[in-house]
Amino acid sequence: MEKLKGRLLYMWWFNLPWKLVTADGEIDLWPIINKFFTSLNGKRANHEQALDSYTLSADESSELQLNYVQGQYVLLEKPEGFGISNVQAYLDKTLCWLSGRLVEIEIEDGKQVRFVADASEEVLGVYFTGDGSSCEVPRGAEKTVCKAGQQDCCIFLSVSADGFHCEKFNSSLARMLLDRLAKGNVRASRIIGNCALLGRKEREATVV
Repeated sequence: MEKLKGRLLYMWWFNLPWKLVTADGEIDLWPIINKFFTSLNGKRANHEQALDSYTLSADESSELQLNYVQGQYVLLEKPEGFGISNVQAYLDKTLCWLSGRLVEIEIEDGKQVRFVADASEEVLGVYFTGDGSSCEVPRGAEKTVCKAGQQDCCIFLSVSADGFHCEKFNSSLARMLLDRLAKGNVRASRIIGNCALLGRKEREATVV
């Protein structure tokens, strides 16, 4: 089993490389993940997503098997009858959520890949508020954490009449912002913040 650890700088599925900055330099994760998908293709498998992790693994008891066509789709499908789960959609969402954070990755071709946030890193945790997909930024954190008005401002920081918000977990908007960053359509000094999602709760963010 291969184990990797570093800061993930993921900027959407088709924006390569998938950067992992380790103590020994920068790694492109895409060739590694592509090789894993290929090794699992056609095998029965399952996946599991949490707020700070994603796992895709071989599972002989599963009703679904992996169907991978590079550049087109990564699906879990029933060989016969109806049943489907979009691996690419779940993994892409998780990698957007984990982008900017220290992560640990375990990969064993034909068996399992797992992405999980490094629990030793102290980050700002935010909650979805109301019925929307934006997260409220607690008073003061927009300056100390998100760096509002500073050169290294987080790309996910937004402001409205209701105050400052984090858009990292607002999937469609987050992907657009990451895509713009990858293509150089935002200020070069903007950063990918390392905040974490704590779920949906009507309360201010806390440090985890």
